Amino acid sequence: MSNKDSFEAQLHQMYDRYRREHLRERLDVLAQTMEETLLQQTVASAFFDETVRIDDDVKSDVEATVAELEAGEYDAVDEKLDALEADIQGVETRVSNRIQELRIAREDTVRAMRRLNERVDRVDSSQVAALESLLEQWDWKPQVYLDEHNTFESRRKEAEQYGSDMSMVFEMLKDDLFGVYDGTELRPIVDRLLDDERFELAQLTPTERQQLAESDLADYVELRLS
Repeated sequence: MSNKDSFEAQLHQMYDRYRREHLRERLDVLAQTMEETLLQQTVASAFFDETVRIDDDVKSDVEATVAELEAGEYDAVDEKLDALEADIQGVETRVSNRIQELRIAREDTVRAMRRLNERVDRVDSSQVAALESLLEQWDWKPQVYLDEHNTFESRRKEAEQYGSDMSMVFEMLKDDLFGVYDGTELRPIVDRLLDDERFELAQLTPTERQQLAESDLADYVELRLS
């Protein structure tokens, strides 16, 4: 082999290596985005008890593209990456938007719980604050990306556990705060407070107004005289 041929072969090897590294870097970023989307979906599904769906085809496409890269099929990977990136960004946006809707609805309830607890001091305020912080910041990663979890499946299980734990805390606090009103005419008022609603005094029955005046909700409820 001539020096020229040897030099061209080296250039070709360098190009292949650069191309392989470039494709791997892009695919690694996409795979990480997909993983984080799947994990936050898992946290949200357990926490809000509502399925946040992800298209299985996109997950399969990521796995197939990774396999093609490992097999050295660089042309096939290169052709797919732009479309795959658009699909993953679309999934991430849809999941994030749905989670945002669920967070806002739950945050209103937790905010109402915190304001009431400031009046009645019935539950651990730090647990209410933890719930409110999660809903405001959605900072779930430190609870899932732990040193001992170095596979996706172990992180997925941790995400499911964390979501379930926070859901249990929410239900427990809600029961502790508002369970005392079960079986009374104040329960419908409590349900509306959990929805962060305002209502008029004229909407209440005489019995509801009397029970409200005698309860620890009296200083909390905002009533607008009709």
